[in-house]
Amino acid sequence: MPSPTPPLCTRALPQPLLVQLAALTPAQLGALTATERAEIAAALDAHERSEALASHRTFAESPHYCGLTLSPLMAATMDAAEGLHVTLDEEACQRHFGCSRVQLPRRRRALVAVRAGGRAGKTSRLLATKALHAALTVPLPTLAPGERAVALLMAPDLQLARQILGFVRGYCDPSTSPALASRVLRDTADEIELRRPDGHTVAIRVRAASRGGRGGRGFVLVFAGLDEACFFRDEASGVVNDTEIFRAIEPRLVPGAQCWVVSTPWVAGVGLLEETLARDFGTHRTALCVKAPTRALNPTWDPSCEVEAAMRERDPENADREILAIPLVSGSQLFFDKPSLDAAVDPHRPLSIPPRDGATYGAGGDLAFRRNASALVLTERTPANAFELALAEERQPANGVPLAPAAVCDAFAAELLRYRVSGLWADSHERDRATEELARHDLGVYALPEGQGGKAEQYLFARRLLREGRVRLPKHPKLLSQLRAITSKPAPGGGLTISSPTSPDGSHGDLASAWIASLWAADHASGPDERTTRAGRRR
Repeated sequence: MPSPTPPLCTRALPQPLLVQLAALTPAQLGALTATERAEIAAALDAHERSEALASHRTFAESPHYCGLTLSPLMAATMDAAEGLHVTLDEEACQRHFGCSRVQLPRRRRALVAVRAGGRAGKTSRLLATKALHAALTVPLPTLAPGERAVALLMAPDLQLARQILGFVRGYCDPSTSPALASRVLRDTADEIELRRPDGHTVAIRVRAASRGGRGGRGFVLVFAGLDEACFFRDEASGVVNDTEIFRAIEPRLVPGAQCWVVSTPWVAGVGLLEETLARDFGTHRTALCVKAPTRALNPTWDPSCEVEAAMRERDPENADREILAIPLVSGSQLFFDKPSLDAAVDPHRPLSIPPRDGATYGAGGDLAFRRNASALVLTERTPANAFELALAEERQPANGVPLAPAAVCDAFAAELLRYRVSGLWADSHERDRATEELARHDLGVYALPEGQGGKAEQYLFARRLLREGRVRLPKHPKLLSQLRAITSKPAPGGGLTISSPTSPDGSHGDLASAWIASLWAADHASGPDERTTRAGRRR
């Protein structure tokens, strides 16, 4: 069994330097020149950098590299993934690994599966640091001349994949780690190339999850990180395809390399992550398995509990999924069927259609100013009683800064006035604040049916329109992805519980919710002169 890794400070002095320094008298030590002292300091720094590469954890914690302060579970996950001794207490080990410390594997597994809560640092602290460490350390004895090794990071779409690379780039910034910055050979939008201590070059590359696992083919891999794998969906079929992607990646991993599958959960038992946890959690026979609620990985999240309270008020089941890492029950089904959605999409029409004289429009909003995105969708009800999406707008928080309600409502008001509607329809979330802001433009906010029953009524109406062929949509990738991810399950006592996942960029089915609200609004619109009938005068 490997012995515990001693703290870095007890290993900081290389043995030859220790012998030389021990032989010096106090007087000789005091007489060292500035140049000699600088040489000793440089030798110590070089030794510490070398020692810090010994494990993922020491690399992440080292001030020479990532300089992170890790939570006990974050540190234990890094150590357990490499078959090292774990210092986590027994109760926590049973809770998060499903076994005692002595039952954890003592050899690294090629697959690491982590089901984690949102905002826990799984991307910035686990995957980004692991990709860097693997790029610098995984042996490459069989690399052919001219062949390039890659640490691959994949996410549901390219924008999110580039966010992971942004974390890697932050660790390689000269102000964070001059040691890492000195190894960067090339930095592009989708790739950072590093020179390793052994002279090899390795690229940390990002790709979007793709059909047939194409994003993982064609590389010699020192690492593969599948971020938010539960939301990898084949665009053609709408089904989770993380297993297909892993099958493409697995034979391309060099000996000693690992694939980490890390995600907030969605539906229990669906996809590679859930299947791996069902098979190996507690035994870790073929994969190291971890279940990690948000606060277990990141104890500093939401210290006032205000964010959690708001999430639980809005959607308790989704809060359990996002915070406690509890997936939706396996009885959940996709709410919208693929054939109906496919039939509604016109791939040749533009994403938005300018307002038309005499047309009837309904506006739906999904409003969130503190953490999530806000969305506005306008739908036209045609004379043939069909429903065509006219406009879809979304405002997302930038760099964790909450949205400014006045700015969001001003932007949405401009579109509402342009399409000559008197206001938007929305649920109770942030409705009072939106009412106050839109009133400055003589616009209103109208209440959608409340409660779980009211939500089900709206969604069933949207599904009926789709199945009747009365919906027209552009090929809007984000909206379609959100619609394909909506699930439903029978609720106790009757009715339906309908859920949308929160994506890594903070969206919580915002466009989908706003679109469904716009259908309801368009169905209840009074006609092309709605500004006259509802607001008292035409704008």
